[in-house]
Amino acid sequence: MWALALTLQGPGARAIVRYAPWPAVVLPLVVLSSIAAYAVCLHRPLPSWARVGSRVKIVAAVLCLMAAIAVVAYPRIDARKVNRQGSDEDDALIQTAERLVTFQRPLYIPTYLGNAPSVGPGWALLVSPLALTGLYPLLTPLAMAVLIWTVRRSGGGEAGTVLALALPLASPAFWELSVVGSDLFAIGVLFVVLTGLARSGWEAASRTSIAAAALVCAAASARAPFAWVTACVSLFMWRKGRSGAALVASVTAATIAAEAWLWLPASDQTPLYLKLAGLLGTGGGTIAVVAATASVVWACLQLGHRIESWWLGLWVILMVPLAIVSLGVFAALGWRIAEWQAAGYVEVAVPAVVAYVAATAGDGTRHD
Repeated sequence: MWALALTLQGPGARAIVRYAPWPAVVLPLVVLSSIAAYAVCLHRPLPSWARVGSRVKIVAAVLCLMAAIAVVAYPRIDARKVNRQGSDEDDALIQTAERLVTFQRPLYIPTYLGNAPSVGPGWALLVSPLALTGLYPLLTPLAMAVLIWTVRRSGGGEAGTVLALALPLASPAFWELSVVGSDLFAIGVLFVVLTGLARSGWEAASRTSIAAAALVCAAASARAPFAWVTACVSLFMWRKGRSGAALVASVTAATIAAEAWLWLPASDQTPLYLKLAGLLGTGGGTIAVVAATASVVWACLQLGHRIESWWLGLWVILMVPLAIVSLGVFAALGWRIAEWQAAGYVEVAVPAVVAYVAATAGDGTRHD
């Protein structure tokens, strides 16, 4: 319950402080009410009226409403770049996708704010159909649909479907990042799907293995450090004897090599410009690495054959290092919440914890 509140509501602190009236009152009220709501949802069966939300037509209607809000709000917020305001995260992904598809080198050029893109070519290529057709605002709604479908297909049932839909929508950070064009939630959904496939395993040279290889490439290149996550997924597979572990590890290594080759023409404008030591200092970087390693050990020890344990492990290996980096940046800013853009880093871990909770609720297991 506390982990759920931290993951879902923690990143929203900045949005509340920046946009809500009386933030000193609203912020603790949101946190406390969220904890109370999660306690009710996770320790009691959902009432019959709540299960209505699992019906296909209702889920489709909510997703369509999300898409409509994104389509209307995103262009208005994106227009702020004329005055060099707003987030350039979406521009980094869109321009990288454009340059990749049109074979332009160097692949990475600074955004309108002068920042080097941190997105890799595999993820940019996967998102390019949306980025190049003006449909980019639909990225997060489509990712939400994929998350719900994955949970439902994994045995989440009615309760799991409702939770997979409702939990992200209850987070202010989800809405803020959605309308500004952030891809972090969608990346998290990609990890959830990939982990679900990894648990099932696949035979070499099968259609599933080809699709899985493409997803591994996209996930490993979504951000430079995320190759660590796909490597951990291969470790999960090896530990539980799933076929395809070598494929995941090999594709991860090949993705890193391909990215390095693409970075060579402009080595100072690559995703590696975000160096861990630069964000946290040497001591903070060491703590982050040690904590990330410890999270992998714990995730492997608790790993079972049920999908819930795989998604729980995914959440831990994402949440621990991302939270440390985010808090390190927060400290460097003098604990000024309104300027804490790094709070959104944790959003990548949201789909994993939502999938875990939803799948466990569908299984009828109680959460502590």
